[in-house]
Amino acid sequence: MIGILLPVLQGAGSVALAFVAFALAFSWPSLLAPLLRLRTERARLAGFAGLGLVLVLAASLIYATPGVLLRDPLGLLLAFPVAALWLIGAVALVIRGLILDGAARAISVAFAVVAGCGALAGIVSAVLVQHGMPDTVTPTGAFLLTVGALAAVVFWARAEEPEPQLS
Repeated sequence: MIGILLPVLQGAGSVALAFVAFALAFSWPSLLAPLLRLRTERARLAGFAGLGLVLVLAASLIYATPGVLLRDPLGLLLAFPVAALWLIGAVALVIRGLILDGAARAISVAFAVVAGCGALAGIVSAVLVQHGMPDTVTPTGAFLLTVGALAAVVFWARAEEPEPQLS
């Protein structure tokens, strides 16, 4: 009984954390108003840094959960529903990104990319585990997403710079 119950609890916990992360991906702009009402600049900076840390943790949960869910022997049976759920979330985030502008657009699209890559990495990881091969897809994908995110931040920051005037 314990042998069956433990994987179910692990899967349910992963899904619950992923749903919280998806909810945060959709609702984080509502947290901006209380942060902007903080009295000092230091408190606002700490609040925004905390929000950024929470968003990074949420993105890592969204990326890693499909791989955790699909590693057990029945994982390939769950591959289609998990991938469909993650892709529905990614499409909803893309649509939300098309409606919004500024940082909310960028973060919504970033969460959509992370969700899509997480679903793909989870399925490939499950196939590798089923064939007895080591999983190198999940950490490599996380590294590539991190490098891509840093490049996107640099590109986005440069887009805000004014063009130099030629005299």
